[in-house]
Amino acid sequence: MRLLRYTALVVALPLSASIAEAQSRPGGPSRGGPPRRAQMEQQLRENLWQITKQRIGLTDAQMATLATTSRRFDERRRTLAVDERSQRLALRQELKSDAKADQGRVATSLDRLHEIHRQRVELQIEEQREFATFMTPVQRAKYAALQEQVRRRVDALRRQRPDSGYGGRP
Repeated sequence: MRLLRYTALVVALPLSASIAEAQSRPGGPSRGGPPRRAQMEQQLRENLWQITKQRIGLTDAQMATLATTSRRFDERRRTLAVDERSQRLALRQELKSDAKADQGRVATSLDRLHEIHRQRVELQIEEQREFATFMTPVQRAKYAALQEQVRRRVDALRRQRPDSGYGGRP
């Protein structure tokens, strides 16, 4: 259990920093400098993959397939996250106007947010179907649990960062 917490912390800290930085300064220079940051991210990826391989019990071939599959789905997930953030900002901006809010824009943003949620669920279903082609059900369950732990830790760390854009909100 202690190793799991340490792993989540090691994984989440750099990820939360890169996510927060990407959201606040797209395309901007990184704080640690590009070469150092790239080296740290590569080391993080290697550590995470080693932990994943060990905990989930994946073979080298399964790990290679997981890397390819995850990369493809991550790109789609990032696109949805960017769109969701844009819609939430638009909605927040309209709601600041209170009584003067454009009802049509609010309705459009809400509809789009529901559509993004639906697309995210469909993406998860599609991803799980693809995982099922090279992972056992037990491996898929363990991998999903590991992903969830890391996601929760990243979210918690993001909320704690004053510059994350979350402002301490859940």
